[in-house]
Amino acid sequence: MDMNTTEVLLPSHLKSINLKDEQPIKHTELRSVSWYQADLRKHLPEEIFLRTPSRALWALILIPLSAVSLYLIMTAGLSWYSKLFLAIVAGQCHVAMSFLAHETLHGSIVKQRWLQDLIGFFGFSPYFISPSYWRFWHNNLHHANTQLLYKDPDAFPTISVFKRSRFMRAIFPLTPGSGTKISLFYFCYWFPLQAILNQVSFRFGNKMWEKMDHTKVTIEFSIICVMMASYVWFVGLNDILFLIVIPFMSQNYTNMSYVATNHNLSPYTKVNDPLANSLTVTNIRFLEFIHLNFGYHTEHHIFPRLSGRHSKKVHAKMLELYPDRFKVMTKFKALKLLYKTPRIYKSSNELIHPKTLKVHSTI
Repeated sequence: MDMNTTEVLLPSHLKSINLKDEQPIKHTELRSVSWYQADLRKHLPEEIFLRTPSRALWALILIPLSAVSLYLIMTAGLSWYSKLFLAIVAGQCHVAMSFLAHETLHGSIVKQRWLQDLIGFFGFSPYFISPSYWRFWHNNLHHANTQLLYKDPDAFPTISVFKRSRFMRAIFPLTPGSGTKISLFYFCYWFPLQAILNQVSFRFGNKMWEKMDHTKVTIEFSIICVMMASYVWFVGLNDILFLIVIPFMSQNYTNMSYVATNHNLSPYTKVNDPLANSLTVTNIRFLEFIHLNFGYHTEHHIFPRLSGRHSKKVHAKMLELYPDRFKVMTKFKALKLLYKTPRIYKSSNELIHPKTLKVHSTI
């Protein structure tokens, strides 16, 4: 899938970092993203830091495959199990496209801003996410402030915030670890719902979002809403289960199950140390391939502009260099743990159920 790469992506701040006087890392010692970048680059081939424009070819496979799958459901008079299979295929195409958009909007695939936005638009449209909103939300806020209370929009709150927030008290029963039956469906809808709430309401009048290009986000989000409404009108109510509901649930479950396991089991950290505040989740090789190695998330937080094509190279070196600190878990095990622990923090490294008051350690 990937052809020769074309451009080196060098973090300019690395030039000022000197590791000569650094002491060996201790188990409890936190390091910055920059420290890991400088340390790992000494052991990794320079070519893996090149852009990988051929990754964009994924779009030429995924978009037509999704369209053909949905068209066959509409027109081919297939059995219910054939429609179910194609609906899941369409959903997984949308998953892979969102992971492609994620890489692209980090700048790891193509340099041109307009092409990044185009791929990001098609990749995130099924999730009702504007590419400009995603770039600010994910790249600027989340990556710069991972698991930092009040600054990372993806971090769950403390018990004190929970008690003061009517919104958090309302949504807690929906979240993994709350112990409710409805929490089993959390992954099927939360990713786009959170994005819609932020784009429609929460971003206005909030200092966290004030530097975002609100006009551009509004235009992009409005176009996406019109596109999705047009799709629903076009397919109608016939086969709504296979044309809308199952692809929607499939894509959101897969995407959100990665997002939640990548961070929501981890502690708060005042120093943005990816080995402390992030988790890499592994999967069967076929799923890792079609999901563009998205589960290798600690590696991604150290090198956000590195293509997922090379995540496993970084992974192997991290296992060698930081064996006592690097947190890796199978996705299945991480999901089980996610549902056994609540999503409210008692302290930086403790989780508490606000009703039972049972306390669990973060990983």
